[in-house]
Amino acid sequence: MASPVPSVSELVAEARRVFEQSFGGDAPQVAVCAPGRVNLIGEHIDYNQGFVLPMALPLVTVVVGSRTSGQSASIITAAKDVEEPRRVDFDFPNDKAPLSPGKPSWANYVKGVVHHYRAPPVPGFRAVIASSVPLGGGLSSSASLEVAMYTFLQQLKPDDGDKVAKAVACQKAEHTHAGVPCGIMDQFVSVLGREAHALLIDCRSLEATPVPLSDPGLVILISNSNVKHSLTGSEYPSRRRQCEEAAAILGKASLRDATLKDLEDAKSRLDDETYRRARHVIEEIARTAQAAEALKKGAYKEFGKLMVESHNSLRDLYEVSCKELDELVSAAVEVEGVFGSRMTGGGFGGCTVTLLQAGAVDRTMQHIQPERRSFQFLRMLNLNSPDSNTNSNSNSLSDPVSLNVGGEIYTTTLDTLTRYQDSMLGAMFTGRISTLRDKRGNVFIDRDGKVFRYILNFLRSSSLDLPEGFSEMRLLRREADFFQIRPLLDDIRRRIEAGPLSLRDAPRGAMLLVDVDCQVRVLHFNLRRAPENYELRTCSVRILTAEIFCTWRAFLVLLCERFSYRTTQGPTSPQPSDQRHNRLKLEWVPRPDELPQDQYEKQQYRGLVVSDSWATQTHSGELCDVIIPRCSPCEVKDMCGFVEELLTVSLAEGFRVDSVTPDPMDILNCRTLQLVR
Repeated sequence: MASPVPSVSELVAEARRVFEQSFGGDAPQVAVCAPGRVNLIGEHIDYNQGFVLPMALPLVTVVVGSRTSGQSASIITAAKDVEEPRRVDFDFPNDKAPLSPGKPSWANYVKGVVHHYRAPPVPGFRAVIASSVPLGGGLSSSASLEVAMYTFLQQLKPDDGDKVAKAVACQKAEHTHAGVPCGIMDQFVSVLGREAHALLIDCRSLEATPVPLSDPGLVILISNSNVKHSLTGSEYPSRRRQCEEAAAILGKASLRDATLKDLEDAKSRLDDETYRRARHVIEEIARTAQAAEALKKGAYKEFGKLMVESHNSLRDLYEVSCKELDELVSAAVEVEGVFGSRMTGGGFGGCTVTLLQAGAVDRTMQHIQPERRSFQFLRMLNLNSPDSNTNSNSNSLSDPVSLNVGGEIYTTTLDTLTRYQDSMLGAMFTGRISTLRDKRGNVFIDRDGKVFRYILNFLRSSSLDLPEGFSEMRLLRREADFFQIRPLLDDIRRRIEAGPLSLRDAPRGAMLLVDVDCQVRVLHFNLRRAPENYELRTCSVRILTAEIFCTWRAFLVLLCERFSYRTTQGPTSPQPSDQRHNRLKLEWVPRPDELPQDQYEKQQYRGLVVSDSWATQTHSGELCDVIIPRCSPCEVKDMCGFVEELLTVSLAEGFRVDSVTPDPMDILNCRTLQLVR
């Protein structure tokens, strides 16, 4: 029947084995994954700025690895059917030697992500790649690899966490280093896909609307023709070029803006092939919008009819199907209970996607298989069934969640446990890794239960609050490393390097030097009034910077605990420079009242807040997820507020003001501040 697919944990285990064999027995420090996708409808539309309706799959690419010194990478793929060699070593780009694509071709996707990573310079690393996404199957194995590699780099050196920008960076990687002028769909859904949902993506505005796929009687069957395609040849770029030519002849920015009437009026100015390409795009954009509405209403027959129309258009107008795909679709729609079927992906081979009733799955596969033995049923998806490749234990959990960690019982919420999606807990409680239960029904985790309370409290408050005289820092670090909560690991590492922060151990004569600066820039942005109505606005933003040098490094660690950045992904802690441990740079942009929040986030700005401690309420010795803030985090809105907070912290730690520039009588508006201890 349906071919077995390795689970995430099995892929991680295989990648770990290869890593340890290849790199001297050391275990990898990081493990991440990113899904492939199947496009339900809306093919070859993303690069025409239209609508697409993909969904993420439980077929994933896994990357495991570790950070190294230097500016080079060593990567190995565990895949058997890729171009040799399966290990590649390369140096990172610089002004004299850019990172250029080469052989083997699979490594170009990694090189492209390194080149376009949004928080350069990328640290050196070793990594192993394993995947359950079939290569050349039209299920976005390339985007899955790009997003997994980008996520891996985020664990080594975090960027600002902007998910849309992450998808765009991965798309650029495919453009520049793989030579494929793809649209944004594949990378977008790999980053932003949601379980049991398709995503209706507007490829012009990059807005995404989740469309539920929650009917337990609904199944999505993916069938692999085993005809491999390659998008790096001439056919894929030629289709895109024809669409751009058609749009130019029609006087449109893209075919998204064209109608069938526009096309018919210009038919005499188009050659027959370009006309057919443009007609597919215009009709497919309309079909996709109709299909999304049908899916929302549960009108599966209507949705299936649109799927078949889409396939016929891809076969006859866009000419990207092949005999094997046509046979799969024709055989599927002959079966009672099948709503519709179509090719999916770039075409020229790969897979079909079929929407059908759960009771029709077996007879559909039996009908297709006898005379077509080369075909393979890759994946049968029933997103609410325990037969699907999701974790039914996690799906059945509801708040509050009870945990048995090494014999210690904790109570919390799913939101807390999944706060960091790329962590081990995030994988366990979103169903990507299976979980165990004890006799009382608690989720069992075989780790040290005593220090887990500090990990759980960090998930709740982003603050690592340890009791005075805490002596289990090494154990806590080992447990945090298992759960792969990167901000927590960074915090623990800083504390271990700095040692205990106390006035008794602090050096006398320590110097603190602070340079502050404010740059005002004019920002122009479009304010959306209606779907096609934008108004140009202008506002001033202040970019605030503080360069801090301290001979007592532990004080910088204290400042990193005191201040945190506010981003769309939640609070993140600043870090002293890895190369110059006694320096800390803070840069933030307070949001002006006249700048909408979405525009503020679009510019990738981040705010600065003063973090305060949090108290956790307990009941009967068990930790409950009830957070009582002693003081809400306070936003640092101007440089005066920052200097005031800095003085509060430094004076409390024994520093005294030595000099102020330019005006000693106006310390809060200083440009340079020097303190000594």
